[in-house]
Formats: sequence, C-alpha cells, structure tokens
Amino acid sequence: MSNVLYSNDVAETSVHARTGGDANYSRQYTRDFVDHWDELIDWQKRAEGEGSFFVDLLHKSGARRVIDVSTGSGFHAVQLRKAGFYVVACDGSPTMVERADANFKKHGVSIPIRQSDWLELDSRVLGTFDAVVCLGSSLCHVFDEQTRHEVLKRFRSLLKPGGLLIVDQRNFQAIRAGKFKSSGRYYYCGTSAKVGLGEVSDEVCEFVYTFSDRTTFSLRVYPILPAQLRSEIELAGFNQHRSYGDFKPIYDVMSSDFIVHSAFVS
Repeated sequence: MSNVLYSNDVAETSVHARTGGDANYSRQYTRDFVDHWDELIDWQKRAEGEGSFFVDLLHKSGARRVIDVSTGSGFHAVQLRKAGFYVVACDGSPTMVERADANFKKHGVSIPIRQSDWLELDSRVLGTFDAVVCLGSSLCHVFDEQTRHEVLKRFRSLLKPGGLLIVDQRNFQAIRAGKFKSSGRYYYCGTSAKVGLGEVSDEVCEFVYTFSDRTTFSLRVYPILPAQLRSEIELAGFNQHRSYGDFKPIYDVMSSDFIVHSAFVS
C-alpha cells in the first residue's frame, strides 16, 4: 500500500500562498527536471559530505519524531529514517512527492509522505514533532516576507515545547556580492551536472542547472540574506539560534555554499 497522502487542490491553488504570489514554485519542478534531480545530488557523495551533522543536531536536542517539510526527492528523509528517527515527509511539488516515494521504496524504508502546501500543515492531523527540518534552500521559494512569517509560525505550531527547527539556505550574501560558488563537496555533489547563475538582484536569484544530456533548467528564488532569515526565525517565536557555514560553527560567510540555521521553541 502506498504511503503517499495527497492533499487535494493544494498543488495549484495554494502555491501562491507558499510563494507570496511572486513565483510559481510547483510549476518550476517539471517532471523532466525532477527526473534529473538525483543526478545533481549524488546521494552517496552528499551523505559523505554531510557526515552525521543533521543526525547529531537532532540527537543532541533529544528528537525522535521528525517532519521533513521540504523533502524533495527524499534524500534527508531516508538518511534520518535509517538513523532511527520516525520521519514524516512532505513537499508542495507533486512530481517531487512521486520521486521521493519511489526513492523510499528503492532504499527499503517506510516513510509516510504527503503532498501539501506549508500553510496547510496541521498538527491536528499530523500530530506534533520534536523537530521540523526544511532543507534544500526551500524557504527561499517564498518571496513575500509576511508569508514567510506565516510559514515559520506554522512550522512552530508543529513542534512540541523545546522542539528544534532546522532551516538551510543558499549563501545569498556571497552570491549577491558576486562571489557565487558551488563546490560540489556538500550539497550538489553530482560531477556530471553543473550549477550556474542567471539573473541575480536584491529581489530574485535564478539558478541554472545543466545536466549530462545537455538539458537545462532554472529555478527562481528569493535571495534572502542570512541575517534577515535569522531575524525572521526569531520573530516567529524561535530562540537559541545558531548558524553553520557548510556544517561548521565557525565559518567565513563569503566562502560557504550554504548556511544552516537551527533554533528552538520555548
């Protein structure tokens, strides 16, 4: 029996709530693009690059029940389930949900997954969790500040007292300063796929992905600065914020590919 739970009408009608109406998140992840996605990641190399970083953060917080609210093709959900956590996965893209469910079966793990907009996630339906993880720079699909605030509050509502939030983002401080790099050591580890930039401004950042068969796709996201995201996380009711550059607590903000934020609810 499939573990996929579909939230009807979410993919098309609530996408504007997720993005603030400034970009169409779901339609950017076409089936052809998603079919190429795991070539970009390279699961084995990514696991080696991350090591036990997320598992250690979760264990340190005492987490057992985790919801992966931006599961993508399912990489982190699989890693966390194999590490012994109870995991629920969701994503707003129906094509990503299908790919993740296929990957769960491929890796022999049982993970309930649902297609759902973030603002539709409801603790009365899902229960509460010890941790919410939102990875893959996914929150940057939300262009509108007020909508991001509502999304972060919804994440908070899913957490038990003392629960942990983990959010990551592309290092837009470096990118907006003209110092973009994609090392391939931590996140996008596939050697046959390339990541470049298209349009970059204070309002939008376009990533361009070129794969081994020469197909090219792009994603347009909001280039939120790390300090701004930290402020928004705290404004949504989280505290004890910490940040990491490429999984290191001490880092040069201009030489890190990704920034990871962690914070707790009281």
